[in-house]
Amino acid sequence: MRFTTRLILGCVLARARKWFDGAGWFVGGAVVLLVFALLGVLLELQSPDRVQWTGQQVVGTEQGGIVTYWWHGQSYSLDVPGYGSSKAVIVYLDPADPSQAMVDNVFDQVLAALFILGPVAGAVVLLVVGGTRNYRWERRKFKRAREFRL
Repeated sequence: MRFTTRLILGCVLARARKWFDGAGWFVGGAVVLLVFALLGVLLELQSPDRVQWTGQQVVGTEQGGIVTYWWHGQSYSLDVPGYGSSKAVIVYLDPADPSQAMVDNVFDQVLAALFILGPVAGAVVLLVVGGTRNYRWERRKFKRAREFRL
């Protein structure tokens, strides 16, 4: 079974090498973008904003710039500048430390998502362009040869 797995893996890797043969700059650019996205993920996991992605969502009530929210029967409050009075404010908190919470901020979430998903999308585009480069080149050569014969 070990020999069969190695044989199959060798065939798959050979096919992938054939797809990306001559596409070094595209693959290199994709790798750089993926490393950039990985660094973005690591930075996001280290920042206090990670609560918006990994925390528990609760609804609080805002009155005069102070949001009051409840977690397991305990009341907590959070200062939020720029708000008026609102009956429902979404708050994200860490269940291990509910006093450290963050008010929902769509702009921060979109910015973080673009910071991570933008490079990933760029890497996918580069891999697709690099992977289809040989196919497009062969097709172009075939078309020119056919036109030359006519």
